[in-house]
Amino acid sequence: MKLAILQADHIPEHRHHVSGGNYPNMFANLFLKISAVVDLAVFDVTAQQYPESWADFDGFIITGSKAACFDKAPWIELLIDKIHEILQANKKIVGICFGHQILARALGGKVERAEHWGVGVHCVQIIKQMPWMMPFYDHLSLTFYHQDQVKALPESVELVATNAFCPVQMFVFNNQAWGIQAHPEMLRAHNHLLLQERKNLLEQHFSPAIDSLRIRDHGGVVGQWMINFFEME
Repeated sequence: MKLAILQADHIPEHRHHVSGGNYPNMFANLFLKISAVVDLAVFDVTAQQYPESWADFDGFIITGSKAACFDKAPWIELLIDKIHEILQANKKIVGICFGHQILARALGGKVERAEHWGVGVHCVQIIKQMPWMMPFYDHLSLTFYHQDQVKALPESVELVATNAFCPVQMFVFNNQAWGIQAHPEMLRAHNHLLLQERKNLLEQHFSPAIDSLRIRDHGGVVGQWMINFFEME
């Protein structure tokens, strides 16, 4: 399987020892953990880099980013145009965190900055089982680091996972686009360092988030679901 990483940010080098490297390395490590054979190519969309042909790839992953998908930066507006092109080419896309949010925006949804942060490990409820969700879990503990949220989805998009803090946790469009608010590729050690660096910003969310990192996460399960999603007709 050949996948394109549409990289929307870069992990600072001082975090690489806990993150496992930059975003492409994080996804490579996720797929390695589940013994999936995946050929990854990387395109820096912040520099407006894209494949010459969508047909060269079996699917696309849009990474997280510190940017907000509702910013008017030229690279963000171009990414929305490219999402439409990928869907028109009948290719599949998975969006992670920022990627989830910009997918929603491209499909006509609404994204806003929430008052509070979603950080640490939290439980997500699957409310619609999809065929590629194998092995199936109806609840997942996943790692988060975000403030922006998808607040509304168009009728053409199906909500498949939720929780109380961020109701739009996962959505699916036409079995082509899958948005995931959590970070299945993020190691808990990476999340821990992020929390420590933003302790003052997070205020009352800091201590509960640190405590939550004791919980075993299901990032590997979502990684397997991603492989299944790309492979399934």
